[in-house]
Amino acid sequence: MVSLVKWGSLHRSKAPIQPQLDLCEICGKKPKFIDANGHKHPYCSRSCARNGSGPSPTACMLQGCRATGKPAFANFCTEAHARDGVRLGQVEGCELCDIQPRAVGTMCISCDRLVRIEPRLREVKADGPVFKNLRAQFLSEWESADVSPALEKIYEVILPRDQRVRHEHYKSSNPTFEEVRSFHSSQCICDLGTKEATLCNFKSCGICCIVRSCFKSFAFGVSYNEGRFGQGIYSYRNPALADRFSTSCTSSPYRVMIACDAALEPGQVDSDEVGRLSPFIRITSILKWLQSLEEESLFVPLADGILPVYLYMYTTKK
Repeated sequence: MVSLVKWGSLHRSKAPIQPQLDLCEICGKKPKFIDANGHKHPYCSRSCARNGSGPSPTACMLQGCRATGKPAFANFCTEAHARDGVRLGQVEGCELCDIQPRAVGTMCISCDRLVRIEPRLREVKADGPVFKNLRAQFLSEWESADVSPALEKIYEVILPRDQRVRHEHYKSSNPTFEEVRSFHSSQCICDLGTKEATLCNFKSCGICCIVRSCFKSFAFGVSYNEGRFGQGIYSYRNPALADRFSTSCTSSPYRVMIACDAALEPGQVDSDEVGRLSPFIRITSILKWLQSLEEESLFVPLADGILPVYLYMYTTKK
């Protein structure tokens, strides 16, 4: 006689097989996190990344430590050892904070998350070679018989990765374009440069609106400049010309200017080319320049064609 229990088990329908999930190596309960670039991390969340003690194929990268390294700490065993690795020069530090090791490109995990949202600022050391080179370029490009500048501070603009990608795509789509350093200025109503290296949220602050939006928005939400080529973005090779648009709040001793990388189409003649022309054409060019300084402006039709790369805090004297 067939057992009813056995008979029921033979005829019971089988449950569908569930696909196996690639679970977090820390908690083993949730699927692993996949970021916007398609990279699959060994953990499911920030909590597991910070507190996890799961297995790793590599040892802690700090010399002398035998603990297990964790991807959340750039293959160091703890956040403290990650900082020690940067401090001791065993690994390169994040280009933004210079405290944690690089894990996503040239940034640490925390700073990469911040920069994905909006640009960040980092002060350039005044006694370093980068500051000295930028100051030399700024002063050599400044052409004015009436006003001379003194560069006091420089902030580097750390841009979101997607903005740099769009700029590179713009250049690759226009292979004949040339990238040049240009200068753009506007009103700065905040006390930028006097306290922390941060952008303000005032809609009337032209400088911070431009940097925060990467030239997609100007003061009061305006989307473009107006000029000789119509609607677009205008900047100058000569920072003295951009200085005409620079205004600052009364509480700041600085004027502020944006140093840009602009991709320009052929035919936008810069000031260096005037000196290579014949005398007659050179005189004609100078007369045209005297007739309208606006003709010195450089034009970019789209925000993807120009990047804010540095902020210059400076003073002027006559």
